[in-house]
Amino acid sequence: MTLMNKLNILLLLVLSFTVLFSCQDELNQAPLDAPSDVNFFSNESELEVAINGVYENIWWQSRGIPAWEEIDNTTDIGFLRGSGLQDLATGAHSSETGLFESTWNHFYSGIGRANNLLDKMSRAEDKVSEEFYARIQAEARFLRAYFYHYLIEFYGDVPLITEIPSLEESQIGRSPKSEVVDQIMGDLNFAAENLPANWSGDDEGRATQGAALALKARVALYNEDYGTAAQAAEEVIASGEYSLYPDYEGQFQYEGVRSSGVIFDVPYSQGVETTSIPRRFGPRNLGAWSTNVPSQYMVDSYQASDGEPIDDSSVYDPSNPFENRDPRLDASIVRPQSVFAGYVFETHPDSTETWQIVGTDSIRVSNQDVTNPFATFTGYLWRKYLAEEDFPGNIDASTLNWILIRYAEVLLTYAEAKIENNDIDQSVLDAMNRVRARAYEVDPSATSEYPAVVTMNQTELRREIRYERKVELANEGFRLFDLRRWGIIEEVMTGDLVGRPRGAYSEIESAPEIDEDLGYHPDYGALKDQYRSVLPLGFDPDRDYLWPIPQAELDVNDEIEQNPNY
Repeated sequence: MTLMNKLNILLLLVLSFTVLFSCQDELNQAPLDAPSDVNFFSNESELEVAINGVYENIWWQSRGIPAWEEIDNTTDIGFLRGSGLQDLATGAHSSETGLFESTWNHFYSGIGRANNLLDKMSRAEDKVSEEFYARIQAEARFLRAYFYHYLIEFYGDVPLITEIPSLEESQIGRSPKSEVVDQIMGDLNFAAENLPANWSGDDEGRATQGAALALKARVALYNEDYGTAAQAAEEVIASGEYSLYPDYEGQFQYEGVRSSGVIFDVPYSQGVETTSIPRRFGPRNLGAWSTNVPSQYMVDSYQASDGEPIDDSSVYDPSNPFENRDPRLDASIVRPQSVFAGYVFETHPDSTETWQIVGTDSIRVSNQDVTNPFATFTGYLWRKYLAEEDFPGNIDASTLNWILIRYAEVLLTYAEAKIENNDIDQSVLDAMNRVRARAYEVDPSATSEYPAVVTMNQTELRREIRYERKVELANEGFRLFDLRRWGIIEEVMTGDLVGRPRGAYSEIESAPEIDEDLGYHPDYGALKDQYRSVLPLGFDPDRDYLWPIPQAELDVNDEIEQNPNY
């Protein structure tokens, strides 16, 4: 089914206001398991139910895990095994690729729910307080902006729907991306003016003023409105509502749930919604599948601890590559010789046995991370969002929240916007150094204890901010958009995706060449044959800067046109 189908577009926009909503052909009459649209939206409790229905669309899943992560692993930083999404990495995708239709439908479903609420909520206007009424409007408009933000970044121009169309009006063409951006900004301005700074109790996790401003900053940055991006980010920073959680690794574990660095997240709980991240991310020795994994490109992107790329660093040893590195490498990635959930993780092809740590003892056991033919193809695992507590009982049902907007992103958005505007001052360095110092778990003022950013040169700062976004936000769903907007995706998404060395790390005599202008992208040159070749990458610059409009949409909507060269 498609959102823009003549039968379903009206139903989506009129009847999709509860968590019981589903998009089915048989829904061409009022659902029997939901309140009647004729009488609903008439009091405070019904508006609460309706806005909760809009929130449901922040759960965006692919194969049982947050789809943002899946998409990150179709870029240079990761790999997906056993998924049609590999077509995105190889350039073999088409308008028939399932992700494009499911993504389109998912976000337009959320827009439909928001529009239906905003259209009908006037029924309750004289029955609720002015403050409550404005709050519900603000939440709905924030969520509508959030959904549109993803649609325009994936597809470019999209149908802009802010009211409930009649069935006769369901053939809707695409609006220019700039018009959709204007609508997003209007919604976020209203949300920022009418949402509270924070919530408590059962309302914790709802959109806040800070979430609206942070999203405004992101949208402005992505669309090269750098002044607006810097201003909105600065308002979040000045609010004092957020701070960097002191432990970078812990931010993405259960200890970091709803902590000071979280601005907006997807909540998970047993019996409501869970993820299969442990099964997808985890090691074979713990019964997981190791399907979503980081690449060697990602591993070699992390700076040495002196702040230099590994090919220029005096403290980097290619035969001992995990020593003297940016701490975010070990915080984000389970790499060979590290320990996860009681097992020494090892992926050297000769390591058919490994150590299992049992209490104070260690015993040799069969190493499924080598002997299983479907163990990690790259030789690494993502540690970020992989919680040891989920093994074995919750391997298919993790309740670890997924962060959608966090404070570190806001700091980096502020810095990048100021850099691109060539409005460079100490506040730019302060923002970047707060993020970098947190990785080293030191105070930003302790510049001798971490590689602080000190340059005021725009070109050099551009390299550093792109590095920071790559390693700070890895595996969180930002990479595709960053590669596109920086104009480096054509050069990064070529050749073979590379995994760990085929043999021992000790056999590697030199580092790959790191291209700082391509966001610290490694070039293996003559070293390439020493590493696993995992997947041929492919990117068509005449086509792939946008996803295709789903073919199913084109089949039912004569007013919509396909993106070029699909």
